[in-house]
Amino acid sequence: MEIKIIVDAMGGDFAPKEIVLGAIKALKKDRDLKLILVGDEKLINPLLEQESSDLNVEVVHTDQFITMEESPKAAIKEKTKASINLAMQLLAENQGDALVSAGSTGATILSAAKFLPVIPGIERSALATVLPTARLHPGNHGISLLIDVGATLHCTAKQLVHFAYMGSYYVSHVLEIPRPRVALLNNGTEETKGGEVLVKTYRYLKDAPNLNFIGNIEGTDILKGTADVIVTEGFVGNIVLKTLEGASEILKHAGRYAYRKRLTWKVGLALLSSGVRQLKKRTDYSEYGGAPILGFKKLVIKAHGRSNAKAIANAIGVARQSVEQNIAEHIGDSIIEFNKQHRLDFIDI
Repeated sequence: MEIKIIVDAMGGDFAPKEIVLGAIKALKKDRDLKLILVGDEKLINPLLEQESSDLNVEVVHTDQFITMEESPKAAIKEKTKASINLAMQLLAENQGDALVSAGSTGATILSAAKFLPVIPGIERSALATVLPTARLHPGNHGISLLIDVGATLHCTAKQLVHFAYMGSYYVSHVLEIPRPRVALLNNGTEETKGGEVLVKTYRYLKDAPNLNFIGNIEGTDILKGTADVIVTEGFVGNIVLKTLEGASEILKHAGRYAYRKRLTWKVGLALLSSGVRQLKKRTDYSEYGGAPILGFKKLVIKAHGRSNAKAIANAIGVARQSVEQNIAEHIGDSIIEFNKQHRLDFIDI
């Protein structure tokens, strides 16, 4: 079966060159794949022409695109033919099975909300991201999924439960972690912590069928590998994500400073070089492909804005695997089943 992935060729810091090179890389690896590149054909075609002519790729032209500096809300409205808008329209019209973009996160989410129908029973979409973790707990696989990190800033208990189902299914079928451990991010491990919404969420997750809920975890547990799926509202998740990104930058700066400052430190870093390379690979976003936007009938993979060709190729691979696993349909089935069981309770959650 041919799978069609739509790619926003103009989104990202290194677009369109790295996006197109990543697309070529993905096509050479997977001959059953078709890619639809949306963007400026004057920039895209010369890159494609450098490769063999038998690549299964189509270019849909537009010379409009949204930069990282623009207001996402205004740009989505004003630039109707922007590459992300045109790509989402094609996806909504079933011209493709999934979409990959390294462009503005805000613009990608808003465009998805504008054009894509949500899965029946789901009220809000969620943006998830893969985090590297330490292997301090039995059964840990070295990664976990944090959901949501910015699509829905404030959530009801019902929406958080839905995020748990979406994250759990994605982790088990795409990241291939069997029976993933699901945890609720809170300011304490007790059932009564976190205020009314989180207390209600805990209660529903504890009794939710087909979820391996392990309870509340605190911020100190995020990178320990305590859970495979960490559920939180977008406001908190985005702060967590930006904090971790900031800490990573500080550690890189400290390493460079230590390397320059003293000979003994330089020797020590040289001795640690093998371990440092392994750590760099574990924390390299290009290894994980991208962050899924879940909750819509079609899957969108948001790649990192600084994605290179390798990251884009991996993002396309993740999109393909998600389509093969029929992620949206199975998530919908889980949500419908849970909603039926708790339809009377949802009046006040």
